[in-house]
Amino acid sequence: MGRLRADVGAGAGVGAAPGQATAARLRCPRKSVGTQHRRLPTVEAMQIRPVELDDDAEFRRFHEVMDSAERFERPLAGMWSLEEARILFTEGDPAEHVWGVVAVDGDEIVGAGMASLPKHDNRHMAWVMPWVEPQRRRRGIGSVVLEHLLERCRAERRTHHIIETSYPFERRDDHPYRQFAEKHGFTLANTEIRRHLPLPVDEAELDRLIADSAAHHEGYCIVSFDGPIPDDLVDSLCRTKSQLGVDAPTGTLDFEEERIDRDVLREREAQLRRQGRTMISTLAVAPDGEVVAYNDLVIPRDDPPNVYQWGTLVRRDHRGHRLGMAVKARGLKQLQAHLGDALGTTRTRISTCNAEQNAHMVGINERLGFRPVEVSPCFLRVDAS
Repeated sequence: MGRLRADVGAGAGVGAAPGQATAARLRCPRKSVGTQHRRLPTVEAMQIRPVELDDDAEFRRFHEVMDSAERFERPLAGMWSLEEARILFTEGDPAEHVWGVVAVDGDEIVGAGMASLPKHDNRHMAWVMPWVEPQRRRRGIGSVVLEHLLERCRAERRTHHIIETSYPFERRDDHPYRQFAEKHGFTLANTEIRRHLPLPVDEAELDRLIADSAAHHEGYCIVSFDGPIPDDLVDSLCRTKSQLGVDAPTGTLDFEEERIDRDVLREREAQLRRQGRTMISTLAVAPDGEVVAYNDLVIPRDDPPNVYQWGTLVRRDHRGHRLGMAVKARGLKQLQAHLGDALGTTRTRISTCNAEQNAHMVGINERLGFRPVEVSPCFLRVDAS
């Protein structure tokens, strides 16, 4: 479950929150700092307010803070481009309230944040993320932004607050982002591992995996689309996608089934196109015409060398037919055909995340050639209602 569709690596610093933001001055105690730093923000000096989406310079600075924080100690990080982020924050999401804030010290933006609140399901939850550039860490900026986000989320009656982040394996126990989360009352709830698959993948090996899996799902049809899903498959695909949060391992996080319907799916398809992203969806269709498994691969226009593998799910009542391998391997074939001359040049890897304990899906990914590159933990804080 990633509020930014799993490819942002959400959480490299200091976060944001959804909803209507009103300008608010928040307390931040004055501390002594070295002469190489500016003074710390104070109640008189720092203001937390909504990012001005129609101010090109301000939104560029908002994105700059986000990008810098997310890339801290992550040389392989993938990020939303400026234009992709502008569309997301301007348009929002059909199923989520998404909003961003900036921390302003005098006339300078020194921090940023975002939050995402589901509209129709899991209405006790909120995803929050404060962002601070590495050179401005340890000045209290992130704490002030986070407290602002939490206050706004509590005003929306959200009690379960989630921070998602990523950092190197060797820092999984003591990374500054983990220390920051735990300092503010968050506890480790789930650990995902980010893996990369080098492109291109050997076509003969993909053909062999497809043939091996086909022997186990006679009567099922495996189909791929690099555009809108056909109307006759949309409703059953929505039902299957809605189960991802309750079927995938999520540690101590307790999700309700999502409410993804035709309107949500179509609007998300359209927004991806406006962002310049291409989604390749590979579906397993049962003999009765129901979509019972899917895999999504996303090609961002502005983020070479990356391709992202988003959700993959096989419905519980259709497991045991190697449909997971079938949709992933067929999707890779479709991806490589779509990329053409870009394959192995401007597009050199696929990035994906899976829960550490999801042995079955991890096994499929590893058989395809995915290898771990970083840890992506999720932290939870529960406040009284």
